Amino acid sequence: MWRSCFEHLLGWDFAKQRSSIDGGIFGRMRAFYGSSEYTERGSLHSHYLIWLEGACDPSEMHVKLRDDAFQQRFFVFFEDIIHHHLPDIEADIDPRFEPRMERPPNVPLDIICDGDPPADVSKEWDSMVMSQTKQCGEALQRHTCRAVCHKYGKDATCRFLFPHEIVDESHFDADTNSVVFKCLDGTVNYFNPNILVCCRHNHDLRCILSGKSAKAAMFYISDYITKMDTKTYEMLSLLSRAVSRIPSSHGDDSPSSRARTLLHKCLSQFTRQQQIHAQQAA
Repeated sequence: MWRSCFEHLLGWDFAKQRSSIDGGIFGRMRAFYGSSEYTERGSLHSHYLIWLEGACDPSEMHVKLRDDAFQQRFFVFFEDIIHHHLPDIEADIDPRFEPRMERPPNVPLDIICDGDPPADVSKEWDSMVMSQTKQCGEALQRHTCRAVCHKYGKDATCRFLFPHEIVDESHFDADTNSVVFKCLDGTVNYFNPNILVCCRHNHDLRCILSGKSAKAAMFYISDYITKMDTKTYEMLSLLSRAVSRIPSSHGDDSPSSRARTLLHKCLSQFTRQQQIHAQQAA
């Protein structure tokens, strides 16, 4: 699924290992990197960093944002691809609605073909996408605090920092070099309507505009790459169990033989305790 998303939505040519000529919904990509894991419920969980062609480093961006014309173009671009609110329309949403179990809508041929589509077709498609964004957003992007939000001692607050602060207009603070994006709904996570409607899964989309944020993102992804499925206390318990099952004496009592037996016992313990989800087995 992620390959389809990168190829058809983000415009990445896997055969040539570069962005397609036309690019995707974010423009032309220069590179991307990511890691994936399976959650305890067995669903795929991924983190990706995306570099866009022509993007400035944070210091250069802060200088350019002092120009009013550039600042206006900058916010128009990012407010178009990153939303922090759902469409303000009425929608009759079935409580049992599960967008992840449905296929995305089929794009009309008049929209796909070259040239401008008929006005009525374009209007109908835009209306359908807006309705789908509202329905999928309510089901997937709206945050409701659960027990997982209060792990690691966060009893009084949500560790995901919900609700977010309401911001009526995007703006740049030249004194602190802070870029603040518009947020009209504090309980809706950052998302892209095209990714939401086509992929039908929740996601969190952020623009990294400072060295601190860039390092935090890299550390976060690196942590996922190196994270082991088995917790430290579980590993120590398994090692202890493996050592206790080594015979006190046997025919070949040489150090190399005992070390080989210990490694074999440890491997057997880890293999027996490893969780394999149905998606991984398939």
